[in-house]
Amino acid sequence: MNRKDLAGAIIHDLKNQLHSVLTEGEKVIRDIPEEYRDTLRPVFARSRRVHQDAMQLVTLYRMQEKGNFPSDDAWPSDTMKHAVECFQVHWPEVQVQIDIDPDCQGYYNDSLMHMALGNLLTNSAQAGATQIHVSATEEGSGLVIRFEDNGPGFDEAVLEQAQACTGVNSEKEGGTGMGLYFTELIVNHHGTASRPAVLTLGNRNQGGALVEIRLP
Repeated sequence: MNRKDLAGAIIHDLKNQLHSVLTEGEKVIRDIPEEYRDTLRPVFARSRRVHQDAMQLVTLYRMQEKGNFPSDDAWPSDTMKHAVECFQVHWPEVQVQIDIDPDCQGYYNDSLMHMALGNLLTNSAQAGATQIHVSATEEGSGLVIRFEDNGPGFDEAVLEQAQACTGVNSEKEGGTGMGLYFTELIVNHHGTASRPAVLTLGNRNQGGALVEIRLP
């Protein structure tokens, strides 16, 4: 077994072990008295995020083995609905409003974009947002996906990193710092030197985070 296969096997085992921890932990939370549950919930929020990162690593590894993440015609409304369904398994209390025309069309790898959208949803929830609004519009031959939430917004350090193009890394409470990094990699994959794909971070004037994904 070469190092690449060994790394893939380790990541896959980590994902499975984390899944077992979460499953058993959720049983414990249901069985213990209510006054102790709030103490454990942040621990499982962090564990869920590490599990999500491990799942993404496994997915990226498997897809890389099969090819170069090919893009195809795709429908943001369907991609977003699937991402929200997966997200709300762990964050049922967060309200997500999807404002995307079913006929709106893009050209991207659906599996990768599903991961990117899931990351953005999770980042908002971990930051403390209780409401998220997602929209998508066709602009020329490209696509713009826009996220807005009612959370505290991005730290200035994260915005400075993004503006300096040094790679985006978020260290929000409960996060691993990998979510936005994965999202940036996925977005960049969909662009070319002459027609780049762009991830833009900002804060809303009325408070909350603002994220735009622009695909050519």
